[in-house]
Amino acid sequence: MKKITLTLASLVAVVLFWYILGAGFVLKDNSSSFSKLQCVSYAPFGKDDSPFMMDKGLVISEDLVRKDLQLLAKYTDCIRTYSTVGLEMIPKIARENNLKMLMGAWVNGDEKPTRLEIDTLIKLATENKDIVKAVIVGNEALLRGDLSDIKLYEYLKEVKAALPDTQVTYADVWEYWLKYPKIKEVTDFVTIHILPYWEDDPMEITAAIKHLANVRQEVEGILKTSNILIGETGWPSEGRMREDALPSKTNQAIFVREFVKLAQEKNWNYNIIEAFDQPWKRVSEGAVGGFWGLFDKDRADKNVFAGDVSDFPNYKYLGFGSLLLIFVFSFLLKNSNISTKKLVLFSSINTIFAVLYMLQMEQFNVTVRSSGEVVWATLVLLTNLAIYYFVLLNIAKESKPKIVSIREILTNKLFNTDTLPMVLFYSSFIFILISTIILAFEGRYRNFEVYIFAISAISFVLLYGGRFANMEFKAFEKLSFLVLLLTAIISFYHEGSLNIFSNIWIIIALIFTFILYQGSKNSSFSELKNIIKYIAIFFIFSVSLRYGFIADKDIIAQCHLNDATLLCGVKNAIGYWGYIGVFGIIAICIAILSLFINNKKFLLVSLFASVFSIMMFNTYVGSIAFILTIIVLCKEENLKALNS
Repeated sequence: MKKITLTLASLVAVVLFWYILGAGFVLKDNSSSFSKLQCVSYAPFGKDDSPFMMDKGLVISEDLVRKDLQLLAKYTDCIRTYSTVGLEMIPKIARENNLKMLMGAWVNGDEKPTRLEIDTLIKLATENKDIVKAVIVGNEALLRGDLSDIKLYEYLKEVKAALPDTQVTYADVWEYWLKYPKIKEVTDFVTIHILPYWEDDPMEITAAIKHLANVRQEVEGILKTSNILIGETGWPSEGRMREDALPSKTNQAIFVREFVKLAQEKNWNYNIIEAFDQPWKRVSEGAVGGFWGLFDKDRADKNVFAGDVSDFPNYKYLGFGSLLLIFVFSFLLKNSNISTKKLVLFSSINTIFAVLYMLQMEQFNVTVRSSGEVVWATLVLLTNLAIYYFVLLNIAKESKPKIVSIREILTNKLFNTDTLPMVLFYSSFIFILISTIILAFEGRYRNFEVYIFAISAISFVLLYGGRFANMEFKAFEKLSFLVLLLTAIISFYHEGSLNIFSNIWIIIALIFTFILYQGSKNSSFSELKNIIKYIAIFFIFSVSLRYGFIADKDIIAQCHLNDATLLCGVKNAIGYWGYIGVFGIIAICIAILSLFINNKKFLLVSLFASVFSIMMFNTYVGSIAFILTIIVLCKEENLKALNS
C-alpha cells in the first residue's frame, strides 16, 4: 500500500508542477498597450532557408513574401530589410500591403557583392520613392570588422549623392556610433542598435528598458542630435542565459510591450527585431539567435503583442512524459521488500528525475540544430536514462554497485548490473568534460545542459557516495580532474555569479571534479608533469595566436585597408579554416590514428592539434580529439616514454 500511495503522490506532484509552470506562471494579456508597431525587421526566409543558400541557387518565394507581408501589415506599417540582391520583389509586395520600407544594403569587405548591393539599392530606392522611408547602407559592418570606417564613409557618400531626395543612414550597435562619430557627417540620421541581452554587460529584464533609455540619452548627448532611430531592439524568447539576462517567451513579451509604451511616451523612432524566428541564425549565434521573432518559424503568433504568454505552452506534453517515466520506473518496486525510508527516497528521486529529464528534452528541442547535435543529444539522453534506471534499481534493491575499475571491466568484459554504472560514470564525466571545455573557450552560444547532468551528479553521489577513494583511478582520471577544474574556473570567470544556470553547471562540474580527485589520490601528479607542461605550452601558443593575431583589432583594421599582404593572407586563411572546421577534422583524424600509433612524437603532434583546434573555434571536435589523445598519453608505457 505504501508503494502505491507514494507512487500516486509522485504522479500528483508532477501534475501540479507542470500545471503551475505552464498555466500558473503566465504573463497576462495587455492588449491595450499599443495598436501597431512603427517598424519590424523582415528577412524573407522560410524555416529551412538561409541567406547563405542564395549563392547556391535559392530563389526567394514571392508567395512566401506575399503571405508574410499580408500578416505583418496587421501589426506594423513598415518593414526593415537588410539586403537588396535577390529581394527585388519586396518593394512591390510591400506597396500592395500599404507598408513603408527601411531598405537596407549589405556591405562588407568584398567589393564585388557590395557593389551589386549598392547599385541595386540605388535602383530600387529610385523606383520606389513612395514607400522607401530611408535607405540603410550597411548593418553592423564596423562591429564585425567587415570593412573600415573610411570605406563605409565612401559608400554612404556615394549613396547620398545618388539619392538626394531619400534619407540615408548606417546601422550599428550604439558603441560603434560613439567610436566612429564621423559617420554622422554622411548620414541624415543616426541608427543605433540597443539589444540589452547582447550587451557586454547583459541586462536583466527588469533593468533592460531603463538601460535602453539611458543609452539613447547618452548617444543623443554625445552625438548632439535627437534625430535617432533605434534600428534594432528586442528580446529572445529562447536560448542560453547571459549573466542574469534570461531569454523566455514571457520576457520577450514584457520587453516589447514595455518598450513600445515608453517609445510612444518619448516619441522615439524605432524598429523591432524581428518579424519571424530565423532558424539559420542558430548556426552562428547559438540557439538564441533563432528566437527573436514576434512570430515563430511557422509564422504562428507568439502573443508578444497581446494575449496570455506561458514559457511552457506545451506543458501538457511535458507533464505526460514525466508521468510516463514515473509510472514505468515504479515497476522496479514490484516484488521489492523495500524499507519506508528507501521507498521515500525512491519516490523522491523518481519524481525529480522525471521532471529534470523532460526539462532537458524541451531544452534539446529548442537548441539542437545539426546532425552532430542530434547525435550528442541522443547519446546524452540515452546515457542518463540508463543512469536513471540504475540508481532507482539500486535504491529498490537497497544495495550499491560494486566498485570495479573501468580497465578491468573493459579487459575482462564484465558487463552486468554491478559494473554498468561505472561505465555510465565514465560516459557522463566525459560528456561533462567536453561541455565544460566548450563553455570555457567558446561558451557564448553554448547552452547549459544542467537538467540532464544534474541527474548524473545526483545519481553517482547516491551510487558511490562515501566510496570515491576506492575507485582506483589512474593518470587519465587525475589529468581529467585538473582539466575539468581549470575549465570550470574559466567558465565561471566568463559567466560571473549572476547566471543561475552557469552556477548550477559549475556545481555539477565540481561534483565530478571531487569524485575524480578522491578516486585518483593514489595517482601522483609527478608522472603527469610533462603532459601538463606540453598542454600548457601548446595552450599558450594557441591563445597567443588567437588573440594576438587572428582576433587582433589593429591587424583586422589593417587587413581591411589592404588584405593583399602576406600577413593578412595567413590570418584570413587560418580564420577561414577554423570557420569551416578544418582544424577539428585534422585533430580528430590524428587522435584516432594515435590510438594505433604509440609514438611519442606522433602523440605530441596529436596533443598540439587538439589544443590548437579548441582555440581555433573547432571546440566541439577539438575537445573530443583532446580527450582521445590524453587517454592514449596516460597509458603507462606512454607516460614512461614521455617522462624519460
